[in-house]
Amino acid sequence: MEDEVELPKFPRDRHPTEIDWQTKEIGHPYLRTYKLTGSGRLLRKERDMREKTGDEKQAEAEEHGFDSWDDYVSFREDADPKELLSRGLGIGTPDGQTVADEFWLDHNMHGSFEFHGSDDDIEDRFFWSYEARFTRGDLDAIVFLGERGGGYPGNFKQDKPDIIRF
Repeated sequence: MEDEVELPKFPRDRHPTEIDWQTKEIGHPYLRTYKLTGSGRLLRKERDMREKTGDEKQAEAEEHGFDSWDDYVSFREDADPKELLSRGLGIGTPDGQTVADEFWLDHNMHGSFEFHGSDDDIEDRFFWSYEARFTRGDLDAIVFLGERGGGYPGNFKQDKPDIIRF
C-alpha cells in the first residue's frame, strides 16, 4: 500500500503502510504480493528467475555446512523432514534458481476482495478488516468492514460501514 492510500477508521496518527496486510481472495498462485497505489490501481509483484551460478550454489551449500552443491542436494533429498527443520532448512530439495529481477504489473482488478491487518505497536491485539472494490482496474471504494479485538480473529465486531470513495 502506498503512502497516499487512506483507510476509513484507521488511526489518524499512524499510517496503513506500517502494517503487513493480507488477503486470501485474489490471485493464483496464492501467496503473491500486491500493492495498492495512490492512484487506485492494484499492482502484483512479479519475478523473472534465472539459474544460480556455480559460485552461488557452492556458497549456499557452504552456508549450510556442506562441501558441495551435490552433497547439499543429496542431503536435502534424503533427510527426514524433522531433521531439515531442526537445521533451519525448508522441506524438499534446494532451488537451483534465484530471482533475476522483480517488477510490478497492473493486476487490472475487477470485483472486490477483503484484506485484513494488525499491528500490536499501533493497537494491542486489534485487527482491521476492509473490502476494496474495483471496476475495470480502478479502485472505486475501500469499505471498513469491522474490527476484531481481543486477539481472536473470531471476535469479529461488525461496525456501521464507513466508505472512502475514489
